[in-house]
Amino acid sequence: MIAGGRLDLGDIRTEVAEHHRAVRAGERLCEVQDTDGGQWKRRRIGHSVDYRRSLIFKPKSASFRIHAAIGALAGLAAGLLGVGGGFLIVPLLTLWARTDQHMATGTSLASILPIALVAAGTYYFGSGSPQTDLPVAASLVIGGTVGVVAGGLAAQKVSDRVLRGFVAILLFVAGLKYAYDAGFGAIPTLHASAPAALGIEEYAVLTLCGLGIGVLGGLAGLGGGVFIVPLLVVGFGLSQRIAQGTSLIAVIPTAAVGAIIHEANGEVDVRAAAFIAAAGVPAAIVGSLLALVVPERTLLGLFGAFLLFAAVRTWPWAPRHDGSSGRAARRRR
Repeated sequence: MIAGGRLDLGDIRTEVAEHHRAVRAGERLCEVQDTDGGQWKRRRIGHSVDYRRSLIFKPKSASFRIHAAIGALAGLAAGLLGVGGGFLIVPLLTLWARTDQHMATGTSLASILPIALVAAGTYYFGSGSPQTDLPVAASLVIGGTVGVVAGGLAAQKVSDRVLRGFVAILLFVAGLKYAYDAGFGAIPTLHASAPAALGIEEYAVLTLCGLGIGVLGGLAGLGGGVFIVPLLVVGFGLSQRIAQGTSLIAVIPTAAVGAIIHEANGEVDVRAAAFIAAAGVPAAIVGSLLALVVPERTLLGLFGAFLLFAAVRTWPWAPRHDGSSGRAARRRR
């Protein structure tokens, strides 16, 4: 009997050893899946053996670094150029974090909110006089809030390629205009702290423009600053610096409403948005302080280059075959 017990224990030890070898080979322990937004899940199969530190924690660390890098770049651009940063966040999420287009859109809007809030506060309080125009921002907010609702609801039905092509054309035209003004055009003579002298008709037009910008923002995951700044400079004569500060204020409610709509559709990766915002907020402060001292013509040139870059990155060069487009298509069905 004792010999039999020893034999049984030996068999058990052999079975356990074989089981652990299978675990190390990844055959029986778990499946680790990279889900939308870089979230990692572990499904246990068979006996409970804790290899989470090697299989789970390392991918999370890499995901954090990717999202932090995206946030730092977007925050610096937001503060320096007066945009929410969505035109960097969305393509970088799809390229670096392998997030599908719809999830990237919602996550971008959620992460834009704190970045734009901090950058707008820096433009308002960071110099001797506020570099913003509150009545203009209010007009844009009224239209933009309605527009982003419509855009967010329509995002499930609009082709990504058609939308991206249309937005890329608008960005390319505006970028060429900015590049020309930076090199050869006249800098707006409006005093840096003077509000725009607009009438009721102009404010009504601004509200309608905000409506259209809100629709595009809801569709493409943008706060809208990339359209608001050239609109205010070229169309209404604001200085580049005031246009950027005003744009950041107008972006805040638009991004908030858009993020809520996309969250209701299950298209916001809260963890990724938190990491992006955590890195983006200090970078936005740095960018905003730089924008308050950089010469106006330099700001024009930088913004023009940013628009041209965004146009190239936004253009749908070829269909994606990394699996994310398939996930988006399945979600729409």
